[in-house]
Amino acid sequence: MGIDRSFWGLLDAADRTALRDAATCVEFAPGSVICHQGDQSRNVLVVSRGRVKVSRFAVTGEETVLAVRGPGEIIGELSAVDGRRRSATLTAVDFVCGMVITARALEALCRVRPGITWTLLRVVSSRQRAMVDQQELRTGPSLHRVGAMLLDLAHRGADDLIATVPLTQRELAGIVGISRETLARTLKVLRDAGIILTRRNSIEILREEELRVLCGI
Repeated sequence: MGIDRSFWGLLDAADRTALRDAATCVEFAPGSVICHQGDQSRNVLVVSRGRVKVSRFAVTGEETVLAVRGPGEIIGELSAVDGRRRSATLTAVDFVCGMVITARALEALCRVRPGITWTLLRVVSSRQRAMVDQQELRTGPSLHRVGAMLLDLAHRGADDLIATVPLTQRELAGIVGISRETLARTLKVLRDAGIILTRRNSIEILREEELRVLCGI
């Protein structure tokens, strides 16, 4: 398996213990909303198990999926730092277990444990770069965009070969900025090539390397 570059994976043992001691363990059922866009809460969530969908809603109610965060990742760090309202809605994709840390506790830890501060900075920097990459992705051919999106969202199992993306086609199309019809045609190309298998609300990647080659990734 590859190196764990998540927030939790980048911390050393002592920093993990300090965070765990300051946290409260929480659980969320599949489909439950963890927090809403616009909420004033400033807690951060470190995911231990499961995946969390990060979405923004327009005034029309249209949803755009920004990311899917998995085990080891931290969510809500911006509101904890700047005190502003939540910029996105968080929804449990499947059964989620995690640790909640208040903004005050996180600030106290960062003041005395520079390893946590530096790791948090690395996460923020990485996500900023990912936002730029995502904007560039939206200008490429649909096959490249869909392939890159599937690989980015894929949940890695122990074998790191078969991945499942539990999102609707509407949500997937919104991520890459194409119509649902264009997404359906692109998925058909990949399905006919035996590279993916589609089911209701999920896409299974069968041959990852071929997907990378076909999409030029």
